[in-house]
Amino acid sequence: MPATELSPVNHPDTPNRMYMDDPEIEWRTTKPVYDFVNAKYLAERSKFHKADSLEKLVENLVKTWEMESTHKIKVKDWGTVNSERYTFRTNGGAPKDLESNILNGNYNMMLDNSPLFDVSKETNESSHTLFKQCFPDGFAWELLELQSGPPKVSFTWRHWAHWTGPYRNNQPTGELMELFGSSVVEVDENLKIVDLQVFFDPHPMLGRLMKRTDAETADPAGDGPSRCPFQH
Repeated sequence: MPATELSPVNHPDTPNRMYMDDPEIEWRTTKPVYDFVNAKYLAERSKFHKADSLEKLVENLVKTWEMESTHKIKVKDWGTVNSERYTFRTNGGAPKDLESNILNGNYNMMLDNSPLFDVSKETNESSHTLFKQCFPDGFAWELLELQSGPPKVSFTWRHWAHWTGPYRNNQPTGELMELFGSSVVEVDENLKIVDLQVFFDPHPMLGRLMKRTDAETADPAGDGPSRCPFQH
């Protein structure tokens, strides 16, 4: 995309992912580039938060955390979290610490209670490869509504992509895939994440990717109903 006044190169609303410029950072592969997903975010977002708003600050913090969760392999290189206190939980499940986060990756952490996604058969790398192939144009994320501010920040969010690449053996349809959820993020006095909780239902989207009509109750092997994926 040429660098115009509306391109992600110099658009004033382009997400600001922090903690990327230290030459000593050890990346999982190479330093990531976000031009495509930034362009998708700018073109398809539903919310337009002011640059100096708390909403924009939180949105950028989450995008920076996602970058670190996906691409950084050393605790020393993380800037978004309090490394000694940090925990991550999905749908009320067991907490994961930072070392577990780095080992398993955000997809495996977010889908570890799902009967439609067997995390025991996935690695950090394989899960990211799977969804990158499925959504080659990017899997964009936006903050919808901010419900409370620091130190315990709660908000709703939208995560979306167009299905233009294969998901396992299923061919793409080009349709829009959307996830909606909420999060509660506790931060310390330095705005470092202490506890990150995510709440969402991945099964309608996973069911569509698997081309199943029974995604709400089916198990991964297709043998019938399975347990509720959420911890109570």
